[in-house]
Amino acid sequence: MRNKIVFVMAMAGMCCTLQASANVQLAPQDSVHHEPYVEKELMLQTIEPTYHNGVLVTSPWNGNWFVSLQGGASAFIGRPIGCADLFDRIQPSLSASVGKWFTPQIGARIGYGGWRFKDCNIVINDYHHFHADLMYNILGGFHSKKENTRWGIIPYVGLGMMYNPQNGQKPFAISYGIQGQYRICKRLTALLEIGNVSTFQNLDGYGNANRFGDNMLSVSAGLSFAIGKVGWKRSVDATPYIRQNEWLMEYASELSENNCRYAGQHERDMRTLKELKKILEIEGLLKKYSKLFDNRDSLSSSYPKNDYSGLNSLRARLKNRRWDGKSPLTNDSLANYSGAAVPDTNANANSESAPTGKSANVPDSTNTTADSISAYSHSDYLSIIRSGNECIGSPVYFFFELGTAKLTDKSQLVNLDELARVAMKYGLSVTVIGAADDATGTADINDGLSVSRADYIATELVRRGLAVDMISKVCKGGISDYNPAEANRHTEVLLYLK
Repeated sequence: MRNKIVFVMAMAGMCCTLQASANVQLAPQDSVHHEPYVEKELMLQTIEPTYHNGVLVTSPWNGNWFVSLQGGASAFIGRPIGCADLFDRIQPSLSASVGKWFTPQIGARIGYGGWRFKDCNIVINDYHHFHADLMYNILGGFHSKKENTRWGIIPYVGLGMMYNPQNGQKPFAISYGIQGQYRICKRLTALLEIGNVSTFQNLDGYGNANRFGDNMLSVSAGLSFAIGKVGWKRSVDATPYIRQNEWLMEYASELSENNCRYAGQHERDMRTLKELKKILEIEGLLKKYSKLFDNRDSLSSSYPKNDYSGLNSLRARLKNRRWDGKSPLTNDSLANYSGAAVPDTNANANSESAPTGKSANVPDSTNTTADSISAYSHSDYLSIIRSGNECIGSPVYFFFELGTAKLTDKSQLVNLDELARVAMKYGLSVTVIGAADDATGTADINDGLSVSRADYIATELVRRGLAVDMISKVCKGGISDYNPAEANRHTEVLLYLK
């Protein structure tokens, strides 16, 4: 009996243990992801090119052309040989050619050569030789190792036609020889050439017309002039670029995954906030903790609310109210302020391009507005505004990059949205004043810059619905009113009662 009781108690304890284990929930996995440090900055930098050792790029169609002119002497040796020796047959000769080097070693040319020769009977004849040659520079390989190679040894072989105007013979000819080169400067090269032209035996009118046997030996010297681009480019090694491209693709995929993960986390956070808002609303605590939910519901679909000092002061004065310069201003809160207007801060204070520092003489509306308003009562100030002699509120400055009509920061355009809205709502006229920095550029350039900068801001206001006839433009050209000099590269916008 005792054994049965022990067995029952053991089974009951095991069941309780299993039940307790079933009720225990695993702790959620930590959502913090550890990302190992990688030298991403180095991978994102521009790669300096590396080159293949000893490999050059072939010349483009407009590169490494040349024109050469040579003069020398030639001697005709034919079949039959005749009675005179080699030196008795020497006659002057000229040659000219045009060609191109495709690589440092391989080139081609077409040319003309000729003048006079003595046949087997020592009779002087004229001849003309038209030919096309393929050239090979034995020393061309040094171009891949040395940038300024001066010497060249160039064997050549070609095909052409010989023409004897005395007897009308036009036999086929083969030309071959060797040329030496010395580069005097970048485009000028000295030439020395030894060559021979072999043709059929009937060039001089004697011999078998179907057999080779007539030869024209020549020695000449001259100059060659390079045309177009000169020199050779080394072949870039694409391997580092391929590796970087592969890494960038992997990095982009990683960023995309992180973005999806963060987007999911954001959705979960937003759902949590909504649930928290419901709970606080039920508990009657929503008003107390309302700041937790400011702009949370519309962050992804709207711009930040324009709530900086310059516009707040302008809104207050348009409503004939007083603003304390600190608390956010809405239409409902305007009624809480009365009396004379107070100084406001720089209307463009939220722009990253605005110069800072009290010691700098920069376009700042704070002191201007404070001085002009403090001297008048509320009614006097309104009278001046209505007369059109002073702008409403503070001028708004838009700053530009050096030598352009491009804003230093596109976020400045947010100011234009509110300026256009206020001007249209209250029927205000707008004056746009363009300026440039006279420390750089000529007077003509600065005049043009001030015009283009004023035009740019005026165009943006028109795009936001403001009528063209409500805008007037003034162009100052180059100025040096403010320090630092960058502050002079601006366009100033002022609002006036019509």
